Amino acid sequence: MDARNNATARRRRSVCGALWALGCLATTPTWAWSPFEIRPRFKEPELTAAEWRQVELKAGWASDADTTLLIEVNNKLPGPLACHGALVSMQNGSDVKKGFSPYLYVPVGATRQAGVNGVKKGQMKGYTLSCNCWKSEADARCSDPKKAP
Repeated sequence: MDARNNATARRRRSVCGALWALGCLATTPTWAWSPFEIRPRFKEPELTAAEWRQVELKAGWASDADTTLLIEVNNKLPGPLACHGALVSMQNGSDVKKGFSPYLYVPVGATRQAGVNGVKKGQMKGYTLSCNCWKSEADARCSDPKKAP
């Protein structure tokens, strides 16, 4: 008889536990996407030549590391930047590619740095960055999607 009561009690506890977990899930607020929300859509195009003129780039090596190129990005655009990677051309004709994971996020008015390993001081010919900003469909200027109305 005791074994039967124990089995019944265990079953009752498991059913109560399942109901409790289901109740917790049902009362948790959901922050899902709503098709009825009206917000401007944003795209993430490459920067134009005029926008690149508003971005200051500096590159150099730290005094204690002559094989890591440091790239500094200063954002003077009206919206934040996301830099995806760098391509460094070497004097011997080879290229060093570096993807930034996570992307190098540069807020408005801020400066951020990224490093590219394998670029020995004095061997670089030039470098390029791949950066994008966010633009709403209604505006051609870079803007911050977090501050969208």
